Amino acid sequence: MIKLFRKLNGERGQVLPLVLAFLAIGSLTIVPSLNYVTSNLNSSRSLNSAMKGTYAADAAIENTLWSLARSIAPPAQLNGLNDMSVSIQTENKGEFTLYFGELIQPGVHNDYLDIASSVIWDEGVSAYKFTITTTWQPNEGEPVIHLEAIGTRLTPGYEYVDSSAALFAANLSQDEPAIVLDSVGAQMVNWEFGTPAPKVSQTDPVATQTFYITGSGPLDGYYSWVVANRTDVGAVGEFSGGLYRITSVARRVEDNRVTARIVADVLINTEDTFVLSWQTVNY
Repeated sequence: MIKLFRKLNGERGQVLPLVLAFLAIGSLTIVPSLNYVTSNLNSSRSLNSAMKGTYAADAAIENTLWSLARSIAPPAQLNGLNDMSVSIQTENKGEFTLYFGELIQPGVHNDYLDIASSVIWDEGVSAYKFTITTTWQPNEGEPVIHLEAIGTRLTPGYEYVDSSAALFAANLSQDEPAIVLDSVGAQMVNWEFGTPAPKVSQTDPVATQTFYITGSGPLDGYYSWVVANRTDVGAVGEFSGGLYRITSVARRVEDNRVTARIVADVLINTEDTFVLSWQTVNY
């Protein structure tokens, strides 16, 4: 290019058009490059705001869960979280229990029964021994409660061992259970009782249903239920409590723009908090 300029240096009127041509070509290259850099900066800023907003909204949900678990009024607004202002809406939907894969409202006297699960490795049979225990609760004027069904949702990846209920003479039923799969393929194992219906009472308050399961992986996410043959008691689930929908919205302080929204459905009782769903949306 230098040689070209030298060659044209002595030629009147030839250099200026060439310089203008090079400037035009340069503008075609530089302007798109600047636009690309600007777009990247804006995109990075948006991603950074979305990330900060997500963390802020998440912290607000956690704060609300902490408050609800301790019977403290949850906050409606939190400021200064990652330079965000976060509004929180907490909706109490009432008392619910998890039964056969569904959230249902229990009977008014669901506290007449208690239900619990335990899983213990049995080396002798190389399987896990699963026990569902239902317990009569002291209530004046209710000495006997007859039962209609008992069951459990197993951890995904684990299965009921055929005929294992018949191995335990103390069971409410030694028959084979009905087994269906939930939406993620977990077995829901359920025994329905005929007549005469088994019972728990003041004199005999504890009843069990024991069987074996096999599988691999972490043992979590299982829960059990029992059904009384009285509608005022109904189904009593191991996961029971107040159902809340918590909506957390994070906004940038400088322009009040929404950067993230989290909606969580949780079941809370005096001992545990169960997160049923958690949906995050970034803006």
